[in-house]
Amino acid sequence: MQDFRPAEPRDLEELSRTLTEQSPAAHAIHSKTIDSDHIYFALYPEPKQIMNRTILPIAILMIAATLIHSCRTTKEAGPEDIVSSVEGAAAHWVSSDLLIWDSGPLAHRHEIRFSPKAAIRVDTQGVTGGTAIPVGRSAQLDSDLAGRLRHIADRPAFRVDAGRDVITEAVKGQIIAIAYDRRDQPVAATRVQFPGVIDELFFHDGELGPVYREDQLSANLWAPTALSVKLRIYDAQKNLVDTVLPDHLRGGNHGESTDSEPAMVPPADGVWRFSSARGDWDRKFYRFEISVYHHDNNRINTYEVTDPYSVSLAMDSRFSQFADLNDADLKPQCWGRLSKQLPHPADITLYEAHIRDFSINDKSIPQEHRGTFMAFRHNGLLDRNLSDGMAHLKRLSDAGLTHLHLLPVNDIASVIENPARRVDLHMPYRRICDTIQHPGLFEECERRQFMPIREAFEQMVDENPLTHLVQKPYSLPGRMRGMAAADGFNWGYDPFHFNAPEGSYATDPDGVARILELRTMVQSLAQIGLNVVVDVVYNHTFASGPTSRFSVLDKVVPGYYHRYDPDTGAMETSTCCDNTAAEHAMMEKLIIDSVLLWARHYKIDAFRFDLMGHHPRSVMERLRVELANLTPEEHQVDGANIYIYGEGWNFGEVANDRIFVQATQFNMGGTGIGNFNDRSRDAIRGGNFTNNGRAQGFISGRFLFPNEESDPGQAEDLAWLLDAADRIRVGMSGNLATYPYINREGRSAVGGDEMIGFARQPQESVNYIDKHDNETLWDNTQAKLPLDMEMDDRVRVHMLGNAFINFGQGVPFYQMGTDILRSKSLDRNSFDSGDWFNAIDFTLGSHLWAQGLPPAWDNEQRWDDIRALFREANVDVRREHMELAHRLFQEQLRIRYSSPLFRLHTADEIHKRLAFHNTGPDQEPGIIAMTISDGQCAGDPLDPDYDGILVVFNADNKSRDITLDLEGMSWDGLQLHPVQQQGADPVVRQSERDGSTFHIPALTAAVFVKPQQGAQGGFVCNR
Repeated sequence: MQDFRPAEPRDLEELSRTLTEQSPAAHAIHSKTIDSDHIYFALYPEPKQIMNRTILPIAILMIAATLIHSCRTTKEAGPEDIVSSVEGAAAHWVSSDLLIWDSGPLAHRHEIRFSPKAAIRVDTQGVTGGTAIPVGRSAQLDSDLAGRLRHIADRPAFRVDAGRDVITEAVKGQIIAIAYDRRDQPVAATRVQFPGVIDELFFHDGELGPVYREDQLSANLWAPTALSVKLRIYDAQKNLVDTVLPDHLRGGNHGESTDSEPAMVPPADGVWRFSSARGDWDRKFYRFEISVYHHDNNRINTYEVTDPYSVSLAMDSRFSQFADLNDADLKPQCWGRLSKQLPHPADITLYEAHIRDFSINDKSIPQEHRGTFMAFRHNGLLDRNLSDGMAHLKRLSDAGLTHLHLLPVNDIASVIENPARRVDLHMPYRRICDTIQHPGLFEECERRQFMPIREAFEQMVDENPLTHLVQKPYSLPGRMRGMAAADGFNWGYDPFHFNAPEGSYATDPDGVARILELRTMVQSLAQIGLNVVVDVVYNHTFASGPTSRFSVLDKVVPGYYHRYDPDTGAMETSTCCDNTAAEHAMMEKLIIDSVLLWARHYKIDAFRFDLMGHHPRSVMERLRVELANLTPEEHQVDGANIYIYGEGWNFGEVANDRIFVQATQFNMGGTGIGNFNDRSRDAIRGGNFTNNGRAQGFISGRFLFPNEESDPGQAEDLAWLLDAADRIRVGMSGNLATYPYINREGRSAVGGDEMIGFARQPQESVNYIDKHDNETLWDNTQAKLPLDMEMDDRVRVHMLGNAFINFGQGVPFYQMGTDILRSKSLDRNSFDSGDWFNAIDFTLGSHLWAQGLPPAWDNEQRWDDIRALFREANVDVRREHMELAHRLFQEQLRIRYSSPLFRLHTADEIHKRLAFHNTGPDQEPGIIAMTISDGQCAGDPLDPDYDGILVVFNADNKSRDITLDLEGMSWDGLQLHPVQQQGADPVVRQSERDGSTFHIPALTAAVFVKPQQGAQGGFVCNR
């Protein structure tokens, strides 16, 4: 038992040594464990000596001392130690025969109690109710189990004596672990967490959700802890038309209800199957009626719940819908011919968009298509017009852009799908007060009652660009009670159903239109040369528990799909919401099943994982293997080149590989899976305004042209600038951990030094300075530049930042609109800020800088600073500035795709071909010079046109000269890249070479190329 363990060999050895030291008569000790409570010792004297009466008492005392030491009980339980309630959930039933629980020093005996009726009570009268399962002696975890349970593996473990039938019954109800002292008084009681035993006994690798087989239709629900499940069928008006028992209780009578119900015996494998003829249920709506115990309210609950594997839904996701994704009417014309040969991941460029942002303000699109999947149909082909937004994307695609990244497109909980219940900007202003009913809003509602909300906002901003009135309907009632909760906008990181498209993006949110229209979007983008990325959010759900209508997984299998604190049992919420647990086998299966569904049935070409570091690395690796099994020949999907990338941040309850080896930046090298590179991001842009104020970055003047809050010539600013230059260089190497270079101290270094580089191959680094999180690049930069800087220079700073990404190795990533100086009026977190603050105008007729103070919830602490910037900074964005930025961005793309040297596929090629100059402690600050060789030293040529490329970045606000005397290198024949020679920027054409000295204009990235002269020539490699 826990408090009286068998003596271990080290105890006996210690006792033997002690006795031998005190008496030569004590020669050896032998023990034999008869049972867990009795240990027998035999003391063997040396052959020629007999233990005398002096030695014997010493031996007895020492044996007794050892036995006392081996007993974990240090005191008898007093009245204050007797428990009268269940505390936390610190016991873990990790396999059918093992319980992990640190029950404390008073524990002498353990048991697990279970009750399908939640009848177990622990109170002042003791322990009552339920059925006891014996828990025996202590046990050791094998290495595999210890590795999978690393966060609790060092806790005491005990043998559980229970067969499958008993366990199957136990997990269907309340489960409590009890510890008793020697007098059989309860000294600890806690709820038992049981995902481990569920995985062992009930893992199911078959199809779940709606399954179509020729003329047969099934609904399969994995619910091993449910006491009963029935299928409820509804017609188009959501009237109940049938209640169906599971197959195993109907025999061959599938599809027909019975007058007398048999006893609800759960299926042995935990999967409740319901089958019928296809025509009986197809396109009907359905829910499951489940009776199941939930620990949140400690009772058996009976409720209806949608299918976790739903592929189609009713409006606002209140019902699942049967739909065969192979039906012809759910596919756009020629869908079957769409088979894309995807580029190598290192050849990808990513452009991040939001479905609603993209078109909600686009007047070139019919009103009914704005903000929906169908907006992308307007691509100028066949009988379709070319919308402003699609024309914008087509220009970028023609320049080289390969992938459009879309924020979540799956069903989300945070947007009302029924437009009649929403408050959107085209509606009369009075609707705000009709819906929100907050006294602080009544004055404006009375004043502007019949004016469209958008027009009212425009008036407010015209009257005062610093106004707080625009954000007032969002912030004053609180985010969850104001316009943010009532409008049609949200980024979408609130997953509801993982496998069904979001209804608010469909022209008809009630039913299958969402399926056809999402596919139409994918096809329409492919027709202009763009592949599609979807943002997937498997790390949390929007809700859990037995009462929320947004709870699905946790209603079906309570306590399984989510991650709980190992002691208190509280839901882990480090990701913002209710964290899922991909370390559990069926949650891992759900993720992989879901991604494969999107890849096969919607021809999605890449997946971006939200907070990927909260998933195990093994899950992501397995997913990549499963995707690679999809082939163009069999599935019309190039699965081997489907790109996976995500946020490998290391935080929360899983941080530092506490529970499993995470899919974080420094763990994913060598997997081929990409991680966002925040190292060079922070170096280039200088941190976020919200957290770092006006602290400048590499492109925004640190040390080189200080702003009003910085002192010129500060040594620490120079040190920061040189450090940032190293981070940028490593980032431009593909952020390779192995990349060799000379650092700012003059020391030979590799990319992984100072925790900078984490990638092993360039495709594993997603390089960015701008995405939906935090301030836009434009906004963040304006906060840091000197207030009096001219607009032309502000645009140059912005485009210089983008050049670092476009001209570097790895995978470039941009937020939609960065190429037209996108602003969100300095909103640092626009996830729920509505259509006004997230607006984008592809006509370039408007710009969102200084369009009112951003919502209070994440910005109010900076409102004074924002007011000052709006009032004092020399920012006046006009059409010509946006047009120039857009043209320069296209030129950067064309340069990137003009040569494979900008897109090297392997670390080895980067190691030998890519070199940085002007490094070390004596470097010219603010100048980064990079060569990429296709000369003879690099081996087989990659580019038939060029022997090599030189890129020089000048982050100073004045022209600079840099001399590059490189051993064995002749710059003869070097010329400015043809795109820049003929491009929109007259300043870059002022770049000149005089021998080995290069004159680079202010705030410029100049690209020089050395054409081949008939055969591969010489060009410097990385030494």
